[in-house]
Amino acid sequence: MGAMQAQDYYASLWAIGMRMLKSEKVSKSFIEKAIAERRIVRTWPMRGTLHWVAPADARWMLRLLTPRIIKGSAGRYRQLELDETVIKKSRKIIEKALEGKNNLTRAELYHLLEQEGVPTHEQRGIHILGHLAMLGIICMGIKKENQHTFVLMDEWLPAFSIPEGDEALFILASRYFTGHGPATVYDFATWAGLKVSDARKGLELVNPAFEEVVVDGQSYWFSLSSKEASPLEENAKVWLLPAFDEMLCGYKDRSAILHSSDVKATILKNGIIRPIIVIGSHAGGTWKRTLKKDQVLVEFSFFQNFSKRDKKIIIEKSEDFGRFLEKEIIFG
Repeated sequence: MGAMQAQDYYASLWAIGMRMLKSEKVSKSFIEKAIAERRIVRTWPMRGTLHWVAPADARWMLRLLTPRIIKGSAGRYRQLELDETVIKKSRKIIEKALEGKNNLTRAELYHLLEQEGVPTHEQRGIHILGHLAMLGIICMGIKKENQHTFVLMDEWLPAFSIPEGDEALFILASRYFTGHGPATVYDFATWAGLKVSDARKGLELVNPAFEEVVVDGQSYWFSLSSKEASPLEENAKVWLLPAFDEMLCGYKDRSAILHSSDVKATILKNGIIRPIIVIGSHAGGTWKRTLKKDQVLVEFSFFQNFSKRDKKIIIEKSEDFGRFLEKEIIFG
């Protein structure tokens, strides 16, 4: 996949888990164990939002993709009076607090910044943390008392070689079209936050390894190996995709899965992308989960009428979700 959106923590765990459900041991705890073992890491490599990436990919992705994000944020930084002096002071405070393999929550870091005369109100705090993450100074660690924490990236992750330039762009394009194909060059540019010209260059670099199909005059690229994929089982035609899933966040054009009449119910004006129910190849509704102590409440809002068989499979998929969270499913 290259990277997977992780803005909504529990949704992002399910995004990973639902793609691994053939393994009986996969659960929220299984994935959180992988986080603690530093086999995946959560940081800000693209589009100014959180993603899961492999540790070996974190630094080169940040180096390749975040300069454009930082440059594009200059106006917002001016509004918040976050100049180079403030960023340098904040970095010094945070590095000192985290060194020695410490992990601190956002609230704890905000408190330290405030104590040293760096205001964190009006989103100044999260922009400071995000900026330092995009520089590769900090990343997300494990949870502490159910709160997410930050750590120093160089203490949290081992050293890896860092591909640059065309080599990095080649790897990124290869990962994207392997994990997200069939997709267009515009989809790739949107997903990675690249200029279209750079996305075209990346596609040219990987072109020999991928197959092109033209639909309605538009070229789509995908891995040659995907032709060998085995047929899906009957209940695999129904999916409960989480909020911000790559099936929507990974593309510029979402019309292949989402009918125009259903966009407003799925993609909200504030940028929230709701969880969707996929039937066959299209969204058939949205769903909502409410976490309780030992239970999870699941509610559905359908765009269409379903057969009894499809409804039965939707219930089964909900039960998969409950097992993944290690909670009892109840329906609203």
